Amino acid sequence: MENINKCSSRHEILEVFKRQIGFNSSRKFSHRISASEALVKRIDLAGKLTGHEGCVNTIEFNCYGDHLVSGSDDRRVMFWNVATRSLVLSYASGHVDNIFQARIMPFTDDHTIVTSAADGQVRLGQVAEDGHVQTKKLGQHHGRVHKLAVEPGSPHIFYSCGEDGLVQHVC
Repeated sequence: MENINKCSSRHEILEVFKRQIGFNSSRKFSHRISASEALVKRIDLAGKLTGHEGCVNTIEFNCYGDHLVSGSDDRRVMFWNVATRSLVLSYASGHVDNIFQARIMPFTDDHTIVTSAADGQVRLGQVAEDGHVQTKKLGQHHGRVHKLAVEPGSPHIFYSCGEDGLVQHVC
């Protein structure tokens, strides 16, 4: 029985690897692996990213999966190297209340980050080559802004939704 589990586990790890390098489609991968008992049993804590001083409300990978962006009640945005589990960049978002969403805009070489927060603001962070970050307000809702959705394939278009019942299109 143990040999069957080891063999099954190796097969599932190979499937994960194939998915990561693009050999398996998302749909095919989810049908083959999503309910794999052997794979689920192998899941364990790999590490922790420490740096925020408040509740972390959002994390998102960049398009390559090698970096994460996070946003917190401390109103800071942090950019992390996944492999080394190290902080690459931290900046004050300009929000005056808890950050709920942080998204890296595609095709910007990870230099454009959009955030939304409990202050109703939607803000843009532009990371310069020297690591300095310029922020500006792009939009305002009446009430908290809970979600951002980036238009696939576009470095300039996204949507925000807030407690005011509005979906705002930003470009």
